[in-house]
Amino acid sequence: CRCAGRTRSQHIMPKVDRCAQLKKEAANARRRIVTQARSEAKATEKVQKEEQRAEEQRAEEERAKAKQSGPTRFSRAMQEGNSKSAFARAADKFVQQSDSEAEDNEDYAAAGGEEAEDYSPSMPSPPKKESAASKKKQQATQHLDEIALLTLEQKAARQERVKMRMLRMLIVGFFLEARKGREARPAQKDSVKAKKKNNKAHSDSGLTFGRVREILNLYGGPILMVLFTLALFGARIMGEDFVPDRVTEDGVNHYEVLGVVSDADNLQIRKAYKALALSWHPDKNPGCEACAARFAKISKAYETLSNAELRKAYDQRRAPDGSLDSVSSVDLTAEDFEVRVLRSNEVWYVQIYDPADGFCGSFHPLWEDVAHRFGNVAKFGRIDSVKYRRALSHLPQRVGMVPLVFRFARGVEPALFTPSVQALEEGGPAPLARFVQDTLPKVGQLGSQQEFQSWWVGSPSRPKTLILSPSGRRSSKSEHLLQLQRAAHLWGEFADIRISDAKTVQLEGAQAPGSNWTVAIKAASLQGVQTEIKHIPDLRDLPRFVQDEISRLIVNIQAPQVTVRNHQQLCGPHGGLRTYCLFMINAPQDNTKALEELHSSRASFMTEVQELRSADDEATEEPFHVQPVRISTSSSRLPSGPIAAGPSFSSVWSEAERAPAFVLELETRRIGPVKTTSLRELYQQIAYDEVKFKDLPESISLVRALPDPEVPLRRELLQILTTIPGSVSAWLLFATTIAIIPELSLASGGAVVTGALAVVVAAWPLASRRVLGFLA
Repeated sequence: CRCAGRTRSQHIMPKVDRCAQLKKEAANARRRIVTQARSEAKATEKVQKEEQRAEEQRAEEERAKAKQSGPTRFSRAMQEGNSKSAFARAADKFVQQSDSEAEDNEDYAAAGGEEAEDYSPSMPSPPKKESAASKKKQQATQHLDEIALLTLEQKAARQERVKMRMLRMLIVGFFLEARKGREARPAQKDSVKAKKKNNKAHSDSGLTFGRVREILNLYGGPILMVLFTLALFGARIMGEDFVPDRVTEDGVNHYEVLGVVSDADNLQIRKAYKALALSWHPDKNPGCEACAARFAKISKAYETLSNAELRKAYDQRRAPDGSLDSVSSVDLTAEDFEVRVLRSNEVWYVQIYDPADGFCGSFHPLWEDVAHRFGNVAKFGRIDSVKYRRALSHLPQRVGMVPLVFRFARGVEPALFTPSVQALEEGGPAPLARFVQDTLPKVGQLGSQQEFQSWWVGSPSRPKTLILSPSGRRSSKSEHLLQLQRAAHLWGEFADIRISDAKTVQLEGAQAPGSNWTVAIKAASLQGVQTEIKHIPDLRDLPRFVQDEISRLIVNIQAPQVTVRNHQQLCGPHGGLRTYCLFMINAPQDNTKALEELHSSRASFMTEVQELRSADDEATEEPFHVQPVRISTSSSRLPSGPIAAGPSFSSVWSEAERAPAFVLELETRRIGPVKTTSLRELYQQIAYDEVKFKDLPESISLVRALPDPEVPLRRELLQILTTIPGSVSAWLLFATTIAIIPELSLASGGAVVTGALAVVVAAWPLASRRVLGFLA
């Protein structure tokens, strides 16, 4: 054996010379090009010879005819083109042929890098001696040409692969591949036999990696596009159950219907009922079914609360013994949990329970007691973990045991209360009551005069409200102070509320006589920055006074951007008054002129109401409230800018005849267009039925029509994919990505993906807002 005497190192395979391989491939490519060029030149020469023979044959026929017809016709033919002799014509043809072959030879040399000497019509010239430098330069140029040729071939092959992948993703390539397969079937018997032999070998050996890859290349595109289409249908189904068209209430709070607190006296209840009954009476609102239903609720609430025995029974209402039905809290489902709890400015306490669990049955009466006691401070709801399991996905953590109580509030992390058997047996409802009192969002405290000065000085961007308590009269456990904490949290988006006492903070004109509470409000109104100071003798009136003052200031100084979270505050009842929401479409942030006109209309209308009451004691004209709000049809990419309205807004706007502004009554779902350009008489137009209201169809969701800055990107993406332009764009983007990514290196692929994500973020306003907000 020849290898017997070799060492181990000599058995190692030599390294592959890549440069030599490239030269060899380039030489083969050059040889193919030259061969093809020579064959084309031969074919061209053959055609020229045939044309020459045909021309000579035509000339002979012409001369024969000329001889037969006489000298006149022969001389005419000579004048038309045959005046040259045969020797001259042969010389001209030889020169033309030589020039043509010389040009072809130059083309061959340019294409193949060498002279086509076999086709030279003249004698070859003696070779010139070349220097070593010129030879090296010529070799370097030839090497570069070979590399460039290989690069072009690789680029063409890459483009062909990308094209075929794209066509396969679009299913067109599948049919092209099938057609090519039919055309490429061998016609010769030998090839058929070889193919059968190969198929037999494949069947014996099973599926190979190459065979699997071939199948995936052929059928992968259609399969991926079918899966992508199914994903789009799934996205559409998942995106349709975001929120219900209307949020229904499981119970009626008579105190909320009349707009009074739970400890209101009979005089306050009677006054609230009279004001509401005059506004909602069916005779005053002909053709309004919602007004009649609202009036029935008002009458039922007054009938219950005005009777001492009925009111006592209502205040002590309890579920039957052994039942887990709640009369102090509402049942929450997966469909309404997000809108009612997560998109609310109220503070919510939500219990997770299992009807079949014995501990939940023991905890239920304690829950009812605390929910009834703090019903004026927060909202209470429950989730049946068995019946509404999908609602548990909105909770901040996995539910392992029941019962559990979560606290949800805007801008703060959720809080958790886990009841224990021992604590409940010893303290009853006290542990849960302490949890409610301790986790209710607190009002900002001012601990010194210097801290107050740094906060109070300057022009406020939103109203600043200072509440000063008399000495020794402030207790964090007081029910009315808890209501004040609720009001401060509820209106914290529109006003900055702080609390202190009269000894700590000294403000000119704020010294309250006796035990009165002091409320100082500093706001930038249409007339400039103004400060108002009010004294409240009764702590029970303080929360309602603060809410009414803030809502009044909002009308005078700004038209806020309406959202899903704040629409109940802005468009709901204000101080027992009937409220209309004025939607201004795409209005600028600086709308001082519109606010001045609205303020003038309100002042003149209130003067008319006072004159009517003084002239006629039985006048039924009651004041109402108009709250201006702004809504935009496009989103800003800055977090501080407006966000576009919801998907149902187009239907709502169509009901208002696409007017630049319309009036909406949220309680009755009535809408009317404002067709005048000025708002100077809007109150009069509403009062005297010049604004033509009509009921919104039940199929239109008001919640889905409002902007939602907190909507998850996932849900927004699903909504985009459910539209025809969005699904088509995503389909093409997916196909293009699958076709191009395999041809890129890891670094290039990462750069392309990063660039694509940057383009998506720049083109998607909601994503831009989230990214900029995160970076800020």
